[in-house]
Amino acid sequence: MIAKKVLLVGNFGVGKTSLIRRFVSNEFSEDYISTIGVRVSTKLIQVQEQEIKLLIWDVAGTKDDEKVPKAYFLGAHAAMYVFDLSEEETYRNLEAQLENVKALSGLEHFVVVGNKKDLLTSEEVESVLKAIPLNIDLVTSAKEDDNVEDAFMSLAMQSLNK
Repeated sequence: MIAKKVLLVGNFGVGKTSLIRRFVSNEFSEDYISTIGVRVSTKLIQVQEQEIKLLIWDVAGTKDDEKVPKAYFLGAHAAMYVFDLSEEETYRNLEAQLENVKALSGLEHFVVVGNKKDLLTSEEVESVLKAIPLNIDLVTSAKEDDNVEDAFMSLAMQSLNK
């Protein structure tokens, strides 16, 4: 078994903790509890016939002008950047936010996830995706358990490349 440190980062309130809770324990809660600092969860998974212990670091959300301690990013094998499809402020400066995470983590690539698709119609989701100048890897809903497993499997696959 190998252990891989993976990060979930993004603005506050985008659903990072909800995605982790759905993936790790198949639970969802409407209650919002802000993460302070960092929370680490673990899950054993199978990827390419390897057992991997994912050490999932839920990094507290920020606003664009707030800084996250660099220590949280040290030793990370992969990262997922999460934004809220229903809140433009969480993806308006996506390129700059990803550059900041790249500088802190030293990682070149991220799994980029638009969460909370359950709050929008499929037409609204398409409109948001067209407005973003980057490729979005997955659109998820922690509430409806839509693409959550796929997002974490992508993250695990990325961690094997580092």
